[in-house]
Amino acid sequence: MAIVDDRGRVAGRVNVIDAFAAVILLLVIPIAYGSYLLFRTPPAKLTGIAPTTLYEGPNLKIGIGGRNLRPFMRVSFNDVQGKTFMIASTTNAAIDVPELAPGTYDVVLYDHMEEVDRLKKALTILPLAPQPTVDVIANGAFLYVSGMDPVKAGQKFPADGSPQAEVLEVGAPVPAGLRIRAGDVSLAVPLADQVEIPATVRLRCYAASNADGTLRCLFTGPTQPFPVAPDANLTLQGPKGWVTFQIHEVHLASTPPLARGVVTFAVTGPILARMKPGDVDVNPRANAQGHRARIVSMDRGRTGGSVIATLEVPVDQAPEGWTYKREPFKIGMPFSFETPSYVVHGTVLDMTPPPASAGTQKP
Repeated sequence: MAIVDDRGRVAGRVNVIDAFAAVILLLVIPIAYGSYLLFRTPPAKLTGIAPTTLYEGPNLKIGIGGRNLRPFMRVSFNDVQGKTFMIASTTNAAIDVPELAPGTYDVVLYDHMEEVDRLKKALTILPLAPQPTVDVIANGAFLYVSGMDPVKAGQKFPADGSPQAEVLEVGAPVPAGLRIRAGDVSLAVPLADQVEIPATVRLRCYAASNADGTLRCLFTGPTQPFPVAPDANLTLQGPKGWVTFQIHEVHLASTPPLARGVVTFAVTGPILARMKPGDVDVNPRANAQGHRARIVSMDRGRTGGSVIATLEVPVDQAPEGWTYKREPFKIGMPFSFETPSYVVHGTVLDMTPPPASAGTQKP
């Protein structure tokens, strides 16, 4: 009997071609499966995050641990997507956390549009302590390109919501000069073809801690908070777009207590002819509304090129005592007084502090 008959069957039962195909198939399947296991993209998985608890606020970051992490993945917190996915290796990455309300959030890992893993209730955002708000008076100037509509007294920013700033006074336009802080020095940089509008503005800011535990006042800006401080630039939302207000000096919005001082000024004949009771200090550091010293009276008995004047001086309480224009106002300290037509310098001969009801410090 023939092993392979005329129909190609082995022992009359199995076709040789079918048998060969079956053998090839049995060999290909494990090879294909092995290739799949070898070259497939392994599934990504989250193993943990650090830290697991944060206080609400801007510029927060967390690190995530995992397996088989890859570029172009993304992480969300519930349905709020993280700002970045900065991968360091297949096992860890850093995430910029968006500003989240207090609560507990799932951390969700996505590969393109597909969710690949989730850590339930992995991140907790805690509320901050209540932040007190403070109303301050800022003297400064609005910076404008020539031709723009100037602001007016009574204008509020923003105009269509709860106002954070209100213009109290405006002055005449003058050539613009940008103030840049270089260490302890302020540099005035002229801005060609631009003007600035001197103004006094009431601002609402909130107290925030510095790294050393001291407090500063921050103003909510369109992209980030701005410190309310001399030479700071605030971006305000006006009716026709954003405007810039540069601060020269800051005071509390409350009416300052008045001290009385007796000052001897060194003067020349032309200055003496211009000085008179009622003159008001217009130095930029004292130009906020209600914070300008005023000459009450002058001693006409003057000798040796000097004059003695009595002044009402709005003062601020500081740890070192009463201050005016951020300088100590004490007997023996230098004192300057400026009007549009003259500047005089002198020395404080006597000083009567504000009454106790206005916050007089203890001796």
